[in-house]
Amino acid sequence: MTLKLFYNAQIFDCTGGEPIDNGWLVVEGGMIREVGVGPVPSFADVEKFDCHGMTLMPGLIDAHIHLSLFDNDLGTQHRRDYPAMHYVKALGVLKDTLDQGFTTARDAGGADAGFRVAVERGLVPGPRLTVCGKSLTMTGGHADMRYSTEISAPAISPFSAVVADGVAEVQKAAREQLRQGVDHLKVMAGGGCASQADEPDTTQYTIEELSSVVHEASAANKKVLAHCYSNASMRLCADAGIYSIEHGNYLNAETAKYLKGKGCWLVPTLTTYFYMSEHGEDLGIPPYFLRKMKEVRETALQAVRCAVDAGLDIGSGSDVVGDGQYHKNMEISLKARVMGVQAAIISATRENARLMKLEKKIGTLEVGKEADIILVAGNPLKNPKAFENRENIKLIIQRGLIRKNIL
Repeated sequence: MTLKLFYNAQIFDCTGGEPIDNGWLVVEGGMIREVGVGPVPSFADVEKFDCHGMTLMPGLIDAHIHLSLFDNDLGTQHRRDYPAMHYVKALGVLKDTLDQGFTTARDAGGADAGFRVAVERGLVPGPRLTVCGKSLTMTGGHADMRYSTEISAPAISPFSAVVADGVAEVQKAAREQLRQGVDHLKVMAGGGCASQADEPDTTQYTIEELSSVVHEASAANKKVLAHCYSNASMRLCADAGIYSIEHGNYLNAETAKYLKGKGCWLVPTLTTYFYMSEHGEDLGIPPYFLRKMKEVRETALQAVRCAVDAGLDIGSGSDVVGDGQYHKNMEISLKARVMGVQAAIISATRENARLMKLEKKIGTLEVGKEADIILVAGNPLKNPKAFENRENIKLIIQRGLIRKNIL
């Protein structure tokens, strides 16, 4: 078996320490075999990569993606194209996510277990995935995509959410997703931007309904993600035992401390608000959608500040849709405005691995971990926007296999 030797590199292992210069790393099979600094060891059968002027680091992890949201107008996406086209477009998003340097991702609503299995078997290129299948939403909730003027039943598409009301319906919907092999469950616990019939500063579902989702997930040894903006919705989720709070744009200092006390994670998703707010009119984003995106953007960075000050566990997600799918890497430079560059990068590597319970496998460059590695031109610790130009991602290795090489 040919070894892979990376040498003459700045190595940023994302364990929490400073990067090292003149470092080297050896990959054997799909694992990291050795990491060192200084003189390079000699091997009989080795493929060498000179990393001069570049940074070797763990593959990035995006903890909030939507493979299925490939359109700019989500309200009408399900009315266009044949069902098979939805899957084809989702596979395009999957490949592009890997091309941006994300070797692992957590889908937050839409993708079923088939996508995860397809990547595992090497049938399609993409990041290793964890999926939640269809999100759970109440009637009129964030993932009920009907307009306020519609009186028909919700439209069905391959990636539709499940509209469920009351504890019995919610439990059945949760059990059905678990039966289909999901890794976690996703519940819409507050209003959102893409849905026309609600506002972000609201709550959705009762404590009893939310608790029933947690009960079903816990019974299967799995976790629950919750879409939230308002402080009231985040507190409800914390009281229900929900593990991962997504977005959290209205988070204040008091609620941040409350979430910390309940052991919750926060996964801010800044990219979608900044990108869509700046480009939404050119992309044809509906006015109601664009208005709300601009509103929640105003407090997004302050919410991250509150989370940092409270010592919350902070993951990293992009949540981009449509044309924004090509700009997931903006998340690091946006978070860096508040967290600093090193912490922002670590949130998208080590911390996301912890969030996803994968820290024994990935997230850092350590001996014995799987070889998910990227090689970035220059020093992203000095220029976090380096990630935003995918030409700077010179090499992508996933489980020891080269997925991209433009050295």
